[in-house]
Amino acid sequence: MGRARSNPLMSAVAAVAVALAAAMTGGSASARDEPRGFAAAIGDAIESCVDSTTLRFGSAERRAILDAADTETVGEALLRRYPAFAQSGLAPQAIVLWRKPGADWLYVTLLVNPGKPGEVCFTASFVAAKIAVTPVMLRKYFGVAT
Repeated sequence: MGRARSNPLMSAVAAVAVALAAAMTGGSASARDEPRGFAAAIGDAIESCVDSTTLRFGSAERRAILDAADTETVGEALLRRYPAFAQSGLAPQAIVLWRKPGADWLYVTLLVNPGKPGEVCFTASFVAAKIAVTPVMLRKYFGVAT
């Protein structure tokens, strides 16, 4: 067998995964309205992975990065509800639960940005009310049911 080659994209994925794991293991399950850890990588704006759209978070807007188990639970629910999303190959590596001004709660799915290693991008946003587990997530992260 030959020598394994280094893959810069996989190295970037591994680096962000370590940062994500570190951010998710610290802190309690209370609301995390301010960017911390992995959330700091997204800052107040997240570029789209697929077009030129940018999501902007206001400083007073409620948002939280779901922990690893919740990302898996919500991600699976999104993939079941939206089969076309499942076929895109863009399964989320992280998910933000966000109260968009003038709208309702949204799930924003995130990936390591393939064009900018060390940064993240979003693949889609979904109305959270359409996902059955949302009341549980709202209670866990924000102490509210709706």
